[in-house]
Amino acid sequence: MQGYPGTSFGGARLGTQKKIVVVEDQEEIREAEMDLLQSEGYEVVGVGDGLLALPTIKRERADLVLLDLILPGKEGNEILEELAADTETRLIPVFIMSAYVDRLRRTPQVRRILPKPFDLDEFINAVRAELS
Repeated sequence: MQGYPGTSFGGARLGTQKKIVVVEDQEEIREAEMDLLQSEGYEVVGVGDGLLALPTIKRERADLVLLDLILPGKEGNEILEELAADTETRLIPVFIMSAYVDRLRRTPQVRRILPKPFDLDEFINAVRAELS
């Protein structure tokens, strides 16, 4: 289906699509999150390694980051510290999506914590609310 700029599909406006970076090492979870968000009209980029997170977030100019805490290469808490310290990224909202939320070292940009497994309706409603 072809749309026009400003046309709304599933809560996101085409032409002004919000971009979400999903940082998740488990491919099946990352792909499921990405598929759901894309079906809602968001532009989504996935990253499976913590070392690639910050460069990807900066390159893509993310409007929202979905971040797991336990990642290969670099853990989520390190990524949060880097995001908070960088003038380009310190205002980007972050949702923590992890089974290990007890390990979280909160920074100001953490807007929501969704422990795994999380409710899909709660997840998508939280994304909509953050990006509206």
